[in-house]
Amino acid sequence: MYDKRFGLTRRPFPASPDSDRYYPATSHESTLATLLAALADDEGIVLVTGAPGTGKTLLAQVLLDRLPDGTCSGLLTNSHFADRSALVQAILYDLDLPYADRGEQVLRLRLTEHLLKTCAAGQRTLLVVDEAQHLGADLLEELRLLTNLEGGGRKALQVVLIAQPAMLDTLAQPALDVLHQRLAVRCQVEPLGADEGADYLHHHLRQAGGEPQTIFDESAIELLVRATGGVPRRLNQAAHQALVLADAADLNCVDVEATLEVLQRLGLSAADAETDRPSVAGSFASFEIGERRSA
Repeated sequence: MYDKRFGLTRRPFPASPDSDRYYPATSHESTLATLLAALADDEGIVLVTGAPGTGKTLLAQVLLDRLPDGTCSGLLTNSHFADRSALVQAILYDLDLPYADRGEQVLRLRLTEHLLKTCAAGQRTLLVVDEAQHLGADLLEELRLLTNLEGGGRKALQVVLIAQPAMLDTLAQPALDVLHQRLAVRCQVEPLGADEGADYLHHHLRQAGGEPQTIFDESAIELLVRATGGVPRRLNQAAHQALVLADAADLNCVDVEATLEVLQRLGLSAADAETDRPSVAGSFASFEIGERRSA
């Protein structure tokens, strides 16, 4: 691993979402503020959409971390459910309630009883559903009906749907017209802009104990942000692989050549960058040990 070469205490660009590494990008912070305000206003269902890799799952984790005291919460990370019974079972499981060996109606009544009792005790219950674009109209209607439950003048269950943009086509179905009308709050997560993309990379390197200016050439960082479109998942993948490649080539700094090679390997376009540079596909393999650079 490249940690020692670059003075890092851990891998700086994680392969999976980690709320401890959260970067407060403008779009993410705005979405979180909107969600928290909507939940405080007792909205039943709210929607967050965003392209793959823009940080929606991480946003869900941070949202749960920021919930006020007295909130009971659940997170469904897998939205592939065969029917309503499977959905209700998954909710019960995530709320640490008995979920097995009962019929659909019994499961639903068990969940309803729990939600109403929790609400009567002064606790809100929030369910975050990730990858919600996989939910069909029938399952979305089940969630809507559950959010109809009220106690003491407020919702017994609130739901945050986190989905890819394809979710909007599902919601346009006539069968979901009531749900469509109920979605008064909708947020969209955007990729990082040029400045935030560069700061995102610096943020992760600093969190891992590194000095960004000595690890990545600034031109390499600009190239990474441009070629990945500012999509955090792609940034993580490309930056990690660039460090792997630089370490293998005995480089002490990730430069443009190394970055171009990694982008080529990942199938990411560098057309907006220096496309007139010669191919570097063989340049690292041809280094002699005594001739390797130490940028």
